[in-house]
Amino acid sequence: MPGQVRINFNGFTGLDVTRGTKVPVARPRPMGTIESAAARASIHAASTVSGSRILSDLLSLVTPPMGTITLGGTIPGIRIRSPYPDFTVAWGYAGTAGIIIAATAGGGMYFWNKRPDGEIGLYGSVGAGIISNMAAGVAAQVVFMFGPAPAVLAGDSITLSVDIDIGGGSVGGMIVLAAPPGGVWPPNPALLRTWIPEITGVGLTLGVGVSALPVTLSVMPSRTATVALF
Repeated sequence: MPGQVRINFNGFTGLDVTRGTKVPVARPRPMGTIESAAARASIHAASTVSGSRILSDLLSLVTPPMGTITLGGTIPGIRIRSPYPDFTVAWGYAGTAGIIIAATAGGGMYFWNKRPDGEIGLYGSVGAGIISNMAAGVAAQVVFMFGPAPAVLAGDSITLSVDIDIGGGSVGGMIVLAAPPGGVWPPNPALLRTWIPEITGVGLTLGVGVSALPVTLSVMPSRTATVALF
């Protein structure tokens, strides 16, 4: 039975899911038999050592029954990229530190749900932006992205997030926007005037760290690189 994920946007109006954009991407070179076997063995070993099922779960998705993402709800003035037929799930860790101006870096694994099979790879990202707090911490995060990994995960994006302190730790959520024309750096004011924000993903975080205020809002432009494993 296909896996299903439903994402609800509550309390908003104006979302038009019919305006999804298809982005053509080049198919990456497949790994050889020896490379694939070595990569699978490494992931199995990592999942055993860490005691986490997430890596082995991702590995089992290499040849999965096809999953689906269903969107519900509306948001005014913002487009949303269609999650059909492909979507991407990224899981990893990110560290952020700063006072008003903050820097972030992170990485992890991704699964690209595509036909006729799936793709697993690694990603790494760096960014700098604005936070409404004085804070530092590390968080585990999982992000559901609406499209192929080369189109929605790799490259430039802007993350809007809120994190709530729960006493030595934090929980949070994020919305990922496609970068404006020309990328996040250097900004082009002329292009920004005609830019319409487009949601390409949503995510959840669970972290540990320190902060001066119980709630942190952030706007974080970032750049991500990906490497397909198999």
